[in-house]
Amino acid sequence: MLKRSIMAAALIFSSAGSWADWQLDESQSTLTFLSDKNAGVVEQHAFEVFDVFVSDAGEIRAEIELASVETRIGIRNERMRDMLFQVAEFQKATLSGSLGELNLASVGAAPQMVSISLTLSLHGSAQTLVADAWLSQADGALYVSTVNPILVRAADFGLAEGVEALRAVAGLKTIGQTVPVSFNLRLINAQ
Repeated sequence: MLKRSIMAAALIFSSAGSWADWQLDESQSTLTFLSDKNAGVVEQHAFEVFDVFVSDAGEIRAEIELASVETRIGIRNERMRDMLFQVAEFQKATLSGSLGELNLASVGAAPQMVSISLTLSLHGSAQTLVADAWLSQADGALYVSTVNPILVRAADFGLAEGVEALRAVAGLKTIGQTVPVSFNLRLINAQ
């Protein structure tokens, strides 16, 4: 979910006159998150399906298909869809924000750090998150990646009960309630 969200953030870095000209290269972009169970068993997961929309005015909107969660274990994917995300009721997470006055022309091959304020809407709740990202350009592509993981707290989005349900059904001692989310994006100019 955040994968697409972060991709939206990546689009921020195009010049004001060409916001809609950058498209995500999904084959070379990732949105991942970590889970921590039994106080130390850390596993990486991802969202496989997401879209990013960028207006001419620089407004961004990303949609993440929650049912596309991929944990590499089928029953865990199913449990996360049904018990945690409750995809029958909450199919998508969205990220929105303004790209402001970032100028792509100032982004070169050397990474440049920027902070992006985004509103994450997930499971009926919304919170503002800040993504610190590295931007760079090379070979006609724009690269955007997290400087540090974005910390998403289950309680902030009404997901604590779902995390507890997952813990109980899996027979685990603990599941972490804060999830670090990272992204690595490659955007190509559509023109």
